[in-house]
Amino acid sequence: MHLDTNMNEQSPLYTCKAHIFQVDPDTRKSWIPLSIGSVNVQIFHDSVKNVYRILSVDGPKVLINTVITSRMSFTKTSQKFCQWVDSRANHVYGLGFAHENDLTRFMDKFIEVKEAARNALRSSSVDARQTARSESDWSIQSNRTDPTIQLKQENAHLKFALAQSSTNSKKWQEELDLLRNNNAKLTTALHESHANVEEWKRQLQFYRDECSRLRQMVSSRHSPGGGQVNEAHEFKNLLDSADRRNKEQEQKIVQLENQVQRYISQTNSLQDRLAETETNNQNLRNELQRRTPKDSYSNRTLRHSPPNRNHQQLMRLCDLFESKSNDFNQTVNAKTQDLQRLCSQITQNLVEM
Repeated sequence: MHLDTNMNEQSPLYTCKAHIFQVDPDTRKSWIPLSIGSVNVQIFHDSVKNVYRILSVDGPKVLINTVITSRMSFTKTSQKFCQWVDSRANHVYGLGFAHENDLTRFMDKFIEVKEAARNALRSSSVDARQTARSESDWSIQSNRTDPTIQLKQENAHLKFALAQSSTNSKKWQEELDLLRNNNAKLTTALHESHANVEEWKRQLQFYRDECSRLRQMVSSRHSPGGGQVNEAHEFKNLLDSADRRNKEQEQKIVQLENQVQRYISQTNSLQDRLAETETNNQNLRNELQRRTPKDSYSNRTLRHSPPNRNHQQLMRLCDLFESKSNDFNQTVNAKTQDLQRLCSQITQNLVEM
């Protein structure tokens, strides 16, 4: 779809804001949104070709470029939604307005422009029989899209989306249970590591007492012989070596204590994030329960709002929660690997002692 250059140089006859939709050309049963939000919809008079057009441009993209003919008609399907057939482009367009008054003003302006197009057609020699035939074909297709049938179809799509979201919610609940179990295992391992550190402290104190006792035994020998002197030197060297090892073990124990404290603080942080994730999951459940489709409510909602809006909101909630769950799961896995490395280091230190 292209836009004539001379249209940019003219002032629009009418301008309004609306959401733009198009019937799926493959199925002819569902609507496809062409705009993310409300965009400008304008009516122009092409003075070169002496025709009237409905134009809508969103940035570099031309969303609508429909020539208004004398046989064209608008169909008001709800208080805020209308549709028409563009036989030249073989498309059915729909406009969703924020207020009913906006739709009424647009319809009044269309009737006025349509009458002007009819007068222009009478004064020209354009053969509109092919256009009438194409619009008749499209009218048959359009009539097949009965409003009641369309509402039922959209309601079925909404039910399917809600069922899919419920299935995803169960899957996320299982992942939350798995994260909770991993967090409990990590907390237990940290407590065990803390208990091991206390046990190492008691062993270190025992080695210190033993070293002191050996020093007293060496110092109690006042007149050692030649062999006894060598034995005393050996004892002294052993004691010095034991002191050095004890000091090294003390430094390692201090480092391990610091690591245990860091992991305890990280576990607390993970618990807070787990609580936040559970809160988000509960909010999602509440949102799903609130959006459970009821026949009367769904029909009323679908009449007053564009299709697939609830589905898009649910999908955004699903994507947000799934992203948070994946981030939290990766964090727990990383912390579990760090804890395994810490346990390996603790076991190695025990072997060395």
